[in-house]
Amino acid sequence: MIIKFIKHFLKILRNIFVGDYRSKLLSEIVVKMIVKYSINNEVIRIMDYGSGFQPKLIHFVYKKLKETYSKKVIIYCFDVYSSQDLEKLNQNKDIIFDKIENIDLDKANYNFCLLSDVLHHIGVEKVLELKNLINNLQNKAKFVLIKDHYQYGYFSNYTLRVMDFLGNYFNNVKTPRIYFTKKSFKYLLQLTDSIIVEETLNIKLYQSYFLFMSNPKFNFIYLIKKYRKN
Repeated sequence: MIIKFIKHFLKILRNIFVGDYRSKLLSEIVVKMIVKYSINNEVIRIMDYGSGFQPKLIHFVYKKLKETYSKKVIIYCFDVYSSQDLEKLNQNKDIIFDKIENIDLDKANYNFCLLSDVLHHIGVEKVLELKNLINNLQNKAKFVLIKDHYQYGYFSNYTLRVMDFLGNYFNNVKTPRIYFTKKSFKYLLQLTDSIIVEETLNIKLYQSYFLFMSNPKFNFIYLIKKYRKN
């Protein structure tokens, strides 16, 4: 009962103090990248791997692509959903939510795959697992867009862990132990034979009243694609 109350309380706090602020800002950056690299696409096909239980980001991305850029968009979202979750989430014919174990049954090709704050929850120390995941997703999508965190030492690690706890505990998401450093992320990209198409660093995604938690140095986005020999 106490744990349930804490989760509910944290969810209310997050909605009050963060709301849609983060998702809207992040969607602006994501959409600009998508539009820039899909000029000739009649239909933009997007996969959102690890889309979450409050998938605000992908809904804002969809809305901006449709309303601001008049793009035809089809999005498939995968996560550890139950049948009850899918019943609630599948309300838009252009945004299809499915269980993550069904991803191998999906033989479609995508223009973009989003990995938004997913890799650190898998575990940045699980290098082989991350390598295999990125390789698999690059076989499904032309571009993979990775949004994640950098840590710079003990204090930044502790700050990111607190933020992750406050933002995800009510969804039963485990708080990571460590996050990427610039060196470890660069190494991961090298292992996957990835080409950096575009990078956006120092992204401020939280209001200034969060003080040190709003440090833009924590957030980065990389748009990558697989190096393929001609």
